[in-house]
Amino acid sequence: MNVSLLNTLEKPLLRGRFHEAAGYISLGACLMLLDLCPTSKVFFAVLVYSISLVGLFVVSAIYHRIQWQEKARALMRRIDHSAIFALIAGTMTPVFYLTLPEETRLNAIMLIWSVALIGMAQSIFWIGAPKWLAALLYVGAGWLGYPFLGEMSKVMGSGGVVLVLTGGILYTVGAVIYAVKRPNPWPKAFGYHEIFHIFVAAAAACHFILIKQLLLLNL
Repeated sequence: MNVSLLNTLEKPLLRGRFHEAAGYISLGACLMLLDLCPTSKVFFAVLVYSISLVGLFVVSAIYHRIQWQEKARALMRRIDHSAIFALIAGTMTPVFYLTLPEETRLNAIMLIWSVALIGMAQSIFWIGAPKWLAALLYVGAGWLGYPFLGEMSKVMGSGGVVLVLTGGILYTVGAVIYAVKRPNPWPKAFGYHEIFHIFVAAAAACHFILIKQLLLLNL
């Protein structure tokens, strides 16, 4: 049996559909965010976020919807997994820039991108790493901003903190589901991976709302 047919049999019916829809939605939403940017530096920070957000959903949809041959599938898997780390750092770039003091923000941004690059290197060069290890790296990188939360809360307020934590919790739960492959309700149509994708999209929505609110505060 060839690889393409194996991929077809393995993929649930809805595999990649949720991120395909999220890709279209995020493109329009990010264009709106860019229009709200008050300065060129803020625009650049939000542009980094926008590319990472839209890029994640587009890459995920392409990877999961198309039946790839073995070598192409391995390449797309590397890109797909790397995009998760890019989104983590990309999301925190405008959040750090808009909430941290000038003397802190650059170090925080460099820290999150350094960790993200380590995660991306793992995704590229150790694609066969156990799911639990990949999930642990995702969660660790995602919660890296927690030590800065007290400082950030002075700008974003309690509502912003709730959005940060809710998004982080959703990402974490999604990562656990990805690692343990449970629940897996309807494997042929809607399995654990689809649930993971929904949690990722919901978490990304929380952080999108946060960034929009921060931009409105700066108008």
